[in-house]
Amino acid sequence: MIICDNINVQDSRVMNGLIPTINLMSKIEDSGDKEIVIDFSKTKFISPVFALSLIVYTAKSNKTIRFENMNDYMHMFHMDNAIEPDKGRKSEFIANMERYARKTFIPIISFPAHKNNDDKEYILTIIENLIIRQSNIQNNVASGLKYLISETIDNITEHSESDRGFICAQAYPTKRYLDICIADIGVTLLGSYMKLADNELENDLEAIKAANRGLSSKNLPDAENRGYGIFTSKKMLIDGLCGQYMLMSGDAVYMKSKDINEFFTLPKGLRWNGTVVALRIPYQVPQFNYINYIE
Repeated sequence: MIICDNINVQDSRVMNGLIPTINLMSKIEDSGDKEIVIDFSKTKFISPVFALSLIVYTAKSNKTIRFENMNDYMHMFHMDNAIEPDKGRKSEFIANMERYARKTFIPIISFPAHKNNDDKEYILTIIENLIIRQSNIQNNVASGLKYLISETIDNITEHSESDRGFICAQAYPTKRYLDICIADIGVTLLGSYMKLADNELENDLEAIKAANRGLSSKNLPDAENRGYGIFTSKKMLIDGLCGQYMLMSGDAVYMKSKDINEFFTLPKGLRWNGTVVALRIPYQVPQFNYINYIE
């Protein structure tokens, strides 16, 4: 089966990248074919949400899915082969990233998701600093950006049981905001909660709601109300920066902005075997003070 959709993700909302992904997932699941080709010849523009939500889905699909006819941007974005910095020399990764210094995006980078991993730390530091340089982000917002990335990455390290995570970003200079997307191909939020002896959650929607309430999946006293760090991240991003937050795991999705606070489930049969977090971060917010949002 060949799927050739007209994909042109508009940047008015961070969730817009999710719609064409769900359309592709539906067509793939409805097909009886075991081999699927996604033909991007009609694609005009994609977003980090589109790219990583599709990659998480295809990575654990029981079908063979190939990408064909990607445009130059998609190749530069590494849609078909995420960069794996820890599998080469550090100097090579630094030199490679300098190619993007005058770009408005960070390509898809796969990083080791192990706790206290030195490779992970230097990779994320280079990515954070490059994002800040690309958009000339001032120190007050840069501190918040680093916190949001670090908190999301820590969640992957602590909860996902995934060997690797993924990160990418796209800035929109005329509108002064950027989208950062971080994902794992792990056990999902529900899978993490199910390892608790007293777990009573039965589906992905309940799990994503529990994470937003601050319920931890770790039997640790100091983590009891911390959950997945979502509360602090949301408060900083929404209240402090007037941004947008989206969390996807299993067949459940959560969206939060100044005007939206919604949970929903995907159509029957569709799911991500992993977790995806999308952050829309306005980066010219003079009144923002990072310290006001740290617990």
